[in-house]
Amino acid sequence: MKTKKQNIVIIVVAVLALVGIITGLVINYQHRRSATPEQHSTDITTTQFIKQVAPAARQEQKRYHVPASITIAQAGLESNWGRSRLAAKYNNLFGIKANSKQNRVRMYTTENVNGKDIQVKQYFQTYDSWADSIRAHTLLIVNGTADNHDRFKAVTTAQNYRQAALALQQGGYATDPNYASKLIYAIRKYNLSQYDH
Repeated sequence: MKTKKQNIVIIVVAVLALVGIITGLVINYQHRRSATPEQHSTDITTTQFIKQVAPAARQEQKRYHVPASITIAQAGLESNWGRSRLAAKYNNLFGIKANSKQNRVRMYTTENVNGKDIQVKQYFQTYDSWADSIRAHTLLIVNGTADNHDRFKAVTTAQNYRQAALALQQGGYATDPNYASKLIYAIRKYNLSQYDH
């Protein structure tokens, strides 16, 4: 049978534990609310942009075998080398469309329809950082789309960046019929293949 002192000790310990849990939850909640997404200058140079995104691209290459050069070139082309509003303010480097009503922004984009470039308004995903955007892009390449999970599989098995660029084009990543050529040109121009090794 427990004594009155033992019961008081148990109650005090339980109250302290409960206070600790509540304090932890409050601190975690406040941290989440005060955490702000990265903001980037639209004055960034191409060289600065490449240096900033290369580490995340290389990290994803190690995990999922998407060539870092492809990730960097796509990020550069899709975001005007980090200078687009979608990239600088909303951390979306690849023009990834929103798949839910949360964390999204509506903006104009250029799509190639029947050989003509047209402006259309679309919802785009927003991210907390460029690294988060690169991670989401990698997962899109690895997991494909809802209608075809193997859509970009050939990118991860490509022997070089040229094959990977062509695999993206064949998988229908972009509506631009010259997308693979533009990626290959950017990789050569900025020597992005150095990040694949």
